[in-house]
Amino acid sequence: MIVLLGLALLLSLAAIGRDARVLPFHGTCAAACVSGIGHGAPALMALALLPVLNGAGMIVLRRHVAWRAGDLRSRRQAQQEAGMAVCAAIALVLLTALAAAPGLPVLICIGIVLAGLCGAALSLPLLQLTGLLCALNGLLLLGGHEHNWFLVLGTALVWIGLLSLGGWLMPRLAWLRTEGDGDHG
Repeated sequence: MIVLLGLALLLSLAAIGRDARVLPFHGTCAAACVSGIGHGAPALMALALLPVLNGAGMIVLRRHVAWRAGDLRSRRQAQQEAGMAVCAAIALVLLTALAAAPGLPVLICIGIVLAGLCGAALSLPLLQLTGLLCALNGLLLLGGHEHNWFLVLGTALVWIGLLSLGGWLMPRLAWLRTEGDGDHG
């Protein structure tokens, strides 16, 4: 059980700086964790929601993965930002472990949320959105573990709203980015 949660945390750290193609793996791993640590109806709801929401996230956002087509300098900058975000996430998880002793499963769920929030601090909009969605996966995992209906349903609603907003805004943000690049060159 703890090994599966640890793998989910490592996958969350590896998801920092990745685009929406990582969402199905992240959601499936979180669903496997919920099946192991959660019991009751909220855990079943989180177990059903995680693969469905993450699959829908990849379908909606997969056409926006063209950010890698930029020049080498922008790709290196994105990789450096992702590396700093991973270090920040690890530091935050360690500080959380030192500051409070919530239990290992809850600490790992918090670590998944923190890793997603550190991924949301990156400069590219698609990477920010993917980080936020990964953080919401951690909240769904926590809601399933803690048997909290409000956390599971509230997180699912925020997940759907954020995905809808991202699907609507991503083409506009990509258009603004290409317009901004064309003005300076």
